[in-house]
Amino acid sequence: MKQKNGSSVRMIENRMVDPNALAAHYAAAAYGDTKEQEKAAYRETEKRLFALRALQARMAETKEELSELESLGIDALREHSASLVRVLRPGMRLEPEEVHRMQLDMLRGRLAADEREWKRMRIALDFIRDDPYYPAVEARYLKGMGDGDVAQRLCCDPSTVRRNRVRLVRTLALRLYGLGGVLCVNSY
Repeated sequence: MKQKNGSSVRMIENRMVDPNALAAHYAAAAYGDTKEQEKAAYRETEKRLFALRALQARMAETKEELSELESLGIDALREHSASLVRVLRPGMRLEPEEVHRMQLDMLRGRLAADEREWKRMRIALDFIRDDPYYPAVEARYLKGMGDGDVAQRLCCDPSTVRRNRVRLVRTLALRLYGLGGVLCVNSY
């Protein structure tokens, strides 16, 4: 794990924010500035939203690689030598079956974590889906469109799109992290 911006919020390699680290960070700052907590929750929510497209692609790639490894058995070790680097450490002596099993376990674990994050975010997005400006969130974070393009589609001013998108992301942050930015584990 690595530190991010010198704070206590840790990032997990190739993953979203560690909820426990985020909870600890916000709990330590609970007596601090509420506005700062809300801003931090907003920023983390935006990061998670922007990451959804990449997460979906990664899940598809992982499923494909897992399927290939399961169907080929230990013969897959020759074709997936790059993933061997993630499994084997210097000095390790393992049988091909053990290496194959470790690869499968690693991929299954990564896929399960990615699917959990995908499900959490989809549940949170479903919470705001009925809002008339939901397309602004979907277009910005899931399709990569700008506020101007969304404004043309919704027949309104770009500032209106931005204001309502920010409002909806704040609602998502509340849903994901709880009141005042403090993580609410049972929020969904």
